[in-house]
Amino acid sequence: MAKKLGLRVVGSAGSDDKVDYLLNELKFDAAFNYKKNGTILENLKRAAPEGVDIYYENVGGETLEAALECMNNHGRVIACGMISQYNTTQPYGIRNLSHIVSKRITMRGFINDDFAKECMEDFLKDVSEWLEAGQIIYREDVEDGIEGSLGAFVGMLKGRNFGKQVVKIADL
Repeated sequence: MAKKLGLRVVGSAGSDDKVDYLLNELKFDAAFNYKKNGTILENLKRAAPEGVDIYYENVGGETLEAALECMNNHGRVIACGMISQYNTTQPYGIRNLSHIVSKRITMRGFINDDFAKECMEDFLKDVSEWLEAGQIIYREDVEDGIEGSLGAFVGMLKGRNFGKQVVKIADL
């Protein structure tokens, strides 16, 4: 959606296959494997040499710290999750939160229904049109049956899924 809105998009993934998907299928402007070629910060600086204006946060930990380091003045962080911190016994302490003040960064968290009332009608209209026109590409990993839901959930938390993890309970 960010590409559809004219933004430069940089992504990270935990495998070369996923990076290839980001670059060649989803047409990201840059992407890197966060498990290779240096630290997340080093990779992000190479991928976004002009800095970051908008960061969609759903990882947390070292990735959030790297993003804050690379944020431009008056940047914005939209936080909807921090999966690297779920179920950890040793949370990662972000060491550069002072950038929120010095770079005048706006950071706001949300959960998916916070804006449902005011935005759902426009969202459904726009996204339906973009999907029908083939302007949004997505991939799903489907696990059939409720009995596989635990394995699918754990696999998602460990990055085993490639696309959006879905558990199919029944045919409609």
